[in-house]
Amino acid sequence: MLGWQIFVHSVRMVFGNIKQVLQITVGPALVATALIVALFLVSGIPLEAFEESAGDLPPGTSTGGIFLFVLGLIAVIFVTVFWIAVSWHRFILLEEYPRGIFPTFRFDRILAYLGRVLMLGLLFAIAWLPMGLVLAMLSKSLTILSIIVVAVYLVYLVVCFYRLSIILPAAAIGEPITIGSAWNSTTGIASSILVLIVVAFLFQVLVQLVFTVLAFIPVLGILLTVFFGTLILPMINVSIMTTMYGVFIEKRELA
Repeated sequence: MLGWQIFVHSVRMVFGNIKQVLQITVGPALVATALIVALFLVSGIPLEAFEESAGDLPPGTSTGGIFLFVLGLIAVIFVTVFWIAVSWHRFILLEEYPRGIFPTFRFDRILAYLGRVLMLGLLFAIAWLPMGLVLAMLSKSLTILSIIVVAVYLVYLVVCFYRLSIILPAAAIGEPITIGSAWNSTTGIASSILVLIVVAFLFQVLVQLVFTVLAFIPVLGILLTVFFGTLILPMINVSIMTTMYGVFIEKRELA
């Protein structure tokens, strides 16, 4: 039941604080949009350069220019996403309320967050490497059994990722914890996290299906689809990590 309780609490946090959700997300999204438009204007790269049907590069553009543009675009997206995530973690865990539509930009916390994300990504890649080598050797003779083994191992890695993900909100609030502490704090709850993952996945699939149908409704359906797909669902995922940190590190009770 713990996995279900964490999920419900995370959803309740988002829907119970819609005003703060908007305050934390709208400002950074506007800043990111302005920066992306500025990147286009400064680089002088036309949109046609990114079309699949485009053959040669348009006049006045170069591979290096496009590379720098894409690098800048990735940087803007990552900083914006981490700005929002850090602000949400701090709002829930420290009651740091946003003012206006621009939450406090804490560059040091964003860098710390980025470092932890890269660390988790590296650990995940290293853990996947043995299975990747096995898959490469069995690529021509994959069996049902090997596919099941790979699927089980992948689920195991995802559970491990969730267990360790509490280092992210810890970094956001300036109370960093080690990988070892995160692992030890979540010992014995693998089954609960598995339930949490399954419930969260099914919820997102259901929401996507509902709003795919609603997308056919002019204007309103599209607005609802964008609102839930790009705002509510990602915030629920961030809230799950926040809730897990509160439960396993701060020992908070789930209301």
